[in-house]
Amino acid sequence: MKQLFKYVLLFMSTVVLGQNVIEVQYRHVESDKIVEFEYKENEYWSKVKQAAITDGNLLATAFFRVADAGIVSDPTMPTHAFVLVFKDFEQLANSKSIWANAGKVLGVDPSTVGTDRISKTLMVQRYKLVDELPLQEFKYAVWNYSKPKNLNGFIDENIKLWKPHFKKNLGKNGFAGWGIFARVYPQGMNESSVLTYDHYTTLASAMNALSPMDYDQSIISKSKMSEYDPNGFRYRVLLELIEFQGSVE
Repeated sequence: MKQLFKYVLLFMSTVVLGQNVIEVQYRHVESDKIVEFEYKENEYWSKVKQAAITDGNLLATAFFRVADAGIVSDPTMPTHAFVLVFKDFEQLANSKSIWANAGKVLGVDPSTVGTDRISKTLMVQRYKLVDELPLQEFKYAVWNYSKPKNLNGFIDENIKLWKPHFKKNLGKNGFAGWGIFARVYPQGMNESSVLTYDHYTTLASAMNALSPMDYDQSIISKSKMSEYDPNGFRYRVLLELIEFQGSVE
């Protein structure tokens, strides 16, 4: 785990400097297939991603399980998420090369260990990194989706007010990281235009942060979010980190 997060910390430094591009893929997996799905992703497809990182086609990747996976019966709701981080749009545009070499990397026919049969891809979203704090070791993430009325005001306040506040609280009460992504594609009336994330070391600390009664009132009094984003977060999801891969040169 310590070695894993050494790579994470190195990677996040590059992200901040490079203003990288993030692709998020959401999957739904039926409860009786979750063990098989996670095994194949960890045992086989993580090797394909690692090869892509080694070959310079990908910076890093994370594999998450939604907190309610296993009891989510609605096939339109995600149970897992993959995050792929690219250094720029050109690398993202050439991402098909990651999977083209799968057979050679795996040493077997990719179809024999594929997970498409036991999972359903619900959506794929692309984001541009706006800003974030250096990452610390974490186990849980809260993703906050929003479509603010005033996007510029929302982003400006996040950088100038919330980032310093979160930086001051790093390492306290299980808090381990923060960042903000702007949606690149798809865009539309029904789509969130921005995603912020928070990282935590324990499930209890993540759940506590989700409680609407536990916001720091001293920072709330300085916020103009009621003006910038009057409807608040459109959706919030709690995820558990299964695996992170990545390193920098």
